[in-house]
Amino acid sequence: MIKNNVLTTCFVITAMLCLCGAASAQQAQVLYIASISKAPLTTPEGTGMVDEITKEMFRRIGINAEIVPVATAGALEKLAKGLYDGDPLQIAGLSEKFPDLIQSPEPTMNYEFAVFTKTVTEPIKGWEGLKPYRVVVPKGWAITDKNVTENSCKSVMRITSHFEMFNALAKNEADVVIFERMCGYEIIRQGGLKDIRVLDPPIDIQNCYLYMYKTHADLVPKAAAALKSMKDDGTYKKIVDKTLNAYSDVFKK
Repeated sequence: MIKNNVLTTCFVITAMLCLCGAASAQQAQVLYIASISKAPLTTPEGTGMVDEITKEMFRRIGINAEIVPVATAGALEKLAKGLYDGDPLQIAGLSEKFPDLIQSPEPTMNYEFAVFTKTVTEPIKGWEGLKPYRVVVPKGWAITDKNVTENSCKSVMRITSHFEMFNALAKNEADVVIFERMCGYEIIRQGGLKDIRVLDPPIDIQNCYLYMYKTHADLVPKAAAALKSMKDDGTYKKIVDKTLNAYSDVFKK
């Protein structure tokens, strides 16, 4: 009887240790999520709006997401080689060009491609409206690579540094900069560029999505469901509102 009790106790302890080990392994799983965005969407500390949305989304499926700020140029190519595990904010349809990247069905956010300028006063309607202007765009953005070419505007500069894009505008080397609205306001604030303004409406608004490298394809529907639950229970709105309130001195909605 004593022997049986000892064996039973050992079995229970072993089972508990295995379960705890499995739970710890799941909790310890870390994914490295690349982000090409800048403040206030992504920050070096991982406290930007998209950072918090992404981390909470993965937390709900038992995964620790580490946000890795990366340069725009070459970011998709690196993700497609599996150098990172995912990217939370890319336009739809990139899996056609990068078949190893799996797009989530749930949009992370609406991305406003705004027009910043010093001299242009009339709204620019669509990408075709850029024809008369010298345009600056971020180097490596899929949507501007597609829609802003030497034939679609007076001239185009593709610049890696987002601050240098706005400096080119400030020095009258360009007529307009195409950039995400909120990140553009942050650059204006940091650079003290008071004579640069944004034209409304934006030149384009696109849903942007999470992409995962193919080895994590099983996580895509789980992450999508978690993101939708954040929107349904109000968590998503709280994160967005916190960001907008923190930048209320520069955001003009």
